[in-house]
Amino acid sequence: MTLPSRCDRPAAITFHPELRNYLLKGPVEIDGTDVSQLGQAMLQLLLSARQTATRTGHSLTIIMSEKMRTTLAGAGADPDTLSGIGMPS
Repeated sequence: MTLPSRCDRPAAITFHPELRNYLLKGPVEIDGTDVSQLGQAMLQLLLSARQTATRTGHSLTIIMSEKMRTTLAGAGADPDTLSGIGMPS
């Protein structure tokens, strides 16, 4: 799955159903290397996806752009934990 460069509320609304379906089936990798804007709605969706993956025992890996990492750190979220680095598969 690939995130758009602008991850605002409309993007989160569009991305949510597909992400939910993939998370329920098994391992998911999200490519966020082109993200230049990460809004609150997408941040909440990704945090929720991390919780869902942990709860269901499925692997979720998020490859982040530097902008995503900066935004997450500024919001108090650990970029490595959200991305899946160091998380059990």
